[in-house]
Amino acid sequence: MASRWRRGHERGLSLPRPGAVDGYASTEPAHRPGGNLNQRERGIQVTAFAGWSPELATFFTGLEQDNSPGYLDARRDLYRRAVLEPTRTLAAELEHKYGKAHIFRLRKDARFADGRHPYHTHLGVQFAGNGTHHYLSVSARELIASVGVVRARGVWLSRFRAAAAGPAGARLLTIISALEAEGFTVSGETLKKAPRGHPQSHPHIALLRRTGLAATWRWPASLWLGNPGAAGLITGAWERAAPLSGWLRRFAPLED
Repeated sequence: MASRWRRGHERGLSLPRPGAVDGYASTEPAHRPGGNLNQRERGIQVTAFAGWSPELATFFTGLEQDNSPGYLDARRDLYRRAVLEPTRTLAAELEHKYGKAHIFRLRKDARFADGRHPYHTHLGVQFAGNGTHHYLSVSARELIASVGVVRARGVWLSRFRAAAAGPAGARLLTIISALEAEGFTVSGETLKKAPRGHPQSHPHIALLRRTGLAATWRWPASLWLGNPGAAGLITGAWERAAPLSGWLRRFAPLED
């Protein structure tokens, strides 16, 4: 039943969900730093998200082969039409529930770019403001949806470790196991050793060593490119990861 449900879900079908668990990019600046994606304020005609067309794959496949300013300059209209504008429309639709949206730039941070490949070959959006982050990314190859905290600051780490060290940590381990059994990838950067003040023998040491925690679901392009139901795939994954986001909001909320 679980595999049947997963295949149906990936195709945007409505099937009963088995084994529900109860009650979680780039650091480039956004296209509109600090700005809310209110389309009326920007003078953009408000339309419903209709999915990403196959032209998105055309653009990003070409960018993979020719990662240069010349390629992008010659195809800015294609980028806006097939990639940026549909993504802006979707972000505006989701902001009311998942928080302020930031669309990341294609150009990489100069600190991490190698000079030969100055552009990302995907476009990412992060939603913040509900105590946790919701993220999506589109490329020629896949659609990604994740929930959690990727790069945490000191205050968040202190809260997270205080909760993870106690009974709430046992609950979080159960949530992570259930999400992984459902098909999510649960990941995050980890320390090599136990953090200060916690012994290596702590029963929740796997959590205490974490400096980030996110649950991610991926779909190949064949399941969402050109499909108006792509938005439902994203929000469906976020909602299925709600036990994790709920735990984070309760015990270690972000303050951005």
